Amino acid sequence: MLKYIRLFRLKTTLIYLFPFALALSVGVEEVANGIARPVSHSWITVLWVTVLFGYLAYFCGSFFSSTLNCYVDVPADRVHDGLYKDQELSRQPFVTGEMSTRETVLTFAITGAGCVVFSLLVNWRFAVFMLSAVLLLGILYSHPWFRFKEKPVLDVLTNATGAVLILYAGMAVVSADNPPFIPIIFGWFFSATLYIPSVANDAPFDEAAGYRTSGVVFGQRRLIHAMVPLTMIVVGIGIWGALSGSINWQYRLFCVLGAPAAIVATAAVMFTFHPPHIELNPLLLLVPLSCLLLFYIILSTYRVITV
Repeated sequence: MLKYIRLFRLKTTLIYLFPFALALSVGVEEVANGIARPVSHSWITVLWVTVLFGYLAYFCGSFFSSTLNCYVDVPADRVHDGLYKDQELSRQPFVTGEMSTRETVLTFAITGAGCVVFSLLVNWRFAVFMLSAVLLLGILYSHPWFRFKEKPVLDVLTNATGAVLILYAGMAVVSADNPPFIPIIFGWFFSATLYIPSVANDAPFDEAAGYRTSGVVFGQRRLIHAMVPLTMIVVGIGIWGALSGSINWQYRLFCVLGAPAAIVATAAVMFTFHPPHIELNPLLLLVPLSCLLLFYIILSTYRVITV
């Protein structure tokens, strides 16, 4: 059982759950208030069951993607020291040999099928966005046939775009409308900026495994310095979003809190970069994000129950 817990990358799961919960909370509120259009068709007519299936689809897709990433990343994980990560990667089950071929096939089959089935039970629009996110963040990012993870720049673009697709999926659980433009571009640049430290920190181990990631090709220091102009863009869009009366208050709250968070994160990364490590505890960013995530989950749950 413990090996499956180690496969479930909690930090990554929570990070990508954030845009899902954010858009879902907005969708539930706007549909209830008649601002957004409800979905035209769903196999499930009980709202809380639809939302539950949406979460189950997300968790199945996240487990599938993280398992595929661990399965393919054995060469790099074998030499990874595990510092400043959510777990010691050299102890992940594919490195230690704890996963048999049968268990591996079953894990991919169950999580992949679960994501597809639960997504379709929500509605077809949700299925399109959720399965597209899993295709991008799981198969295209990790599978040896495509391996976007090993392509410079594309590794960062993939993760930022995947976060936006999950934002679309969260809205699509209950609404036929799409998220507005401001949170889409804010979320994209915010995700790209905060993904860079992970790529930079993994550069020595990726290079030892023969990968050509952004961190390997451009170097750790140059990649970290790229956070500065990206953060400036995040702050500019964040101010635009905070002052915009055309978007929901949940999105404005994200802009208000996300812009200074990007500044703090960038400053902390540059201050704690002592090659070959960014000596930054991931909890510094994960705890505030998790608190805001919990707020959006509680808010959307309350709305679902009281609608």
